[in-house]
Amino acid sequence: MAQVTRLSQPAPEDRLKTGAATYSSGIADAQNYMNWVIEQFRPYLKGRIVEVGFGHGLYSRVLGELGDYCGVDHDRDSVEQASRAMPDRSFAVCDILAAEQLRTLFPNGVDAVFTVNVLEHIEDDAKAVANLVDVLKPGGHLLISVPALMLLYNDLDRLAGHFRRYSTTRLRDILAGQPVELVRLSYFNPIGGLGWLANRLKRHESLNDDAVNGQIALFDKYMVPLSRALDPLSRSFFGQSVTCIARRV
Repeated sequence: MAQVTRLSQPAPEDRLKTGAATYSSGIADAQNYMNWVIEQFRPYLKGRIVEVGFGHGLYSRVLGELGDYCGVDHDRDSVEQASRAMPDRSFAVCDILAAEQLRTLFPNGVDAVFTVNVLEHIEDDAKAVANLVDVLKPGGHLLISVPALMLLYNDLDRLAGHFRRYSTTRLRDILAGQPVELVRLSYFNPIGGLGWLANRLKRHESLNDDAVNGQIALFDKYMVPLSRALDPLSRSFFGQSVTCIARRV
């Protein structure tokens, strides 16, 4: 039991990381993977779109073509860098644990909230989800992708400051008391999940060493087509991520 507790909590120094320190730089070049992620949510990405935790900015470039986009992040440096890099996009500093900040930024509500690999960084993830649901217009959609399965938790999660990885059951329980109906809740990317499992056998001291970024490049170039083909067979039980689409009622 002590081992599980250790693995489910990032080290104190990792909890303090923000912005680019929480992800591998190689993911910004993983265009095939990013396109696949976007495809899961594309039918719901329209109108007023808010991206929570925009990270490397690759999704921002796509989402800005699909609707009235605004990216929010609690890290001021990330917001300033994104604003300089993409002056045609809107970005704002916002702590999604502070409901009043979201309401002030979006007083008329939004049509879609898109968040990829963010909730696992937040200790009180249920409160964050409730606040994101609250800012949705009726009929709007909460679009979530998070790392899947504590079985896969490894050094890369710890270094990124992840409090947890998710099961579909955990996300279902978080959303159970919210005014939403589930459109989709499933696992995603089985080959990526196997790769993450293999990384439990390795020691990692950095998210940005050549080995980690090399894995990302190889997966994006060669493994994405295979994982896409297998994904329908494994959605009910296994994947690197959990995909959740919930509609505000």
